[in-house]
Amino acid sequence: MMNLAFRMTGNHEAAEEICQEAMIKVFKYLNRFQTGRSFRNWAFKITANAAFDYLRRQKKEESVIEGRRHVAVHSTPSPEKRLLNRDIARRLQSCLGYLTPKERMVFLLRDAEGFSVIETAGLMRSSSMAVRTHLSRARSKIRMRYPQVRSRIEGENDR
Repeated sequence: MMNLAFRMTGNHEAAEEICQEAMIKVFKYLNRFQTGRSFRNWAFKITANAAFDYLRRQKKEESVIEGRRHVAVHSTPSPEKRLLNRDIARRLQSCLGYLTPKERMVFLLRDAEGFSVIETAGLMRSSSMAVRTHLSRARSKIRMRYPQVRSRIEGENDR
């Protein structure tokens, strides 16, 4: 849940706030959880909605959100892999900033969290076709942005 919230916002403090809000809602509405359904999906749906609410509030407060591009990197055994993962995470986080909130959410749920199209559609309260459309647009934008992000990062390393 924290990973999804962080990737949606790009801000560790905001992700913590979103997760806290989501967990409160999970406990508050636990009696509404339908047994036989996936608790994980239900909790992710609450987290996703909390992230959307946060982004809506931020959009009202700021016209452009730029200062929140922190990178979450998981440690790996070798320094080379850590450097490669950090570089990829930085590029991906930069690319995520160019997606709409729905595109970002679909991309993260499908490609980062591994949810199926049907699960993602359920979490987002949309059709499978809408999920596929948003995912296609997100992947296309990331492919278009990747060379620009790569050259920008390489330019920063030269300084």
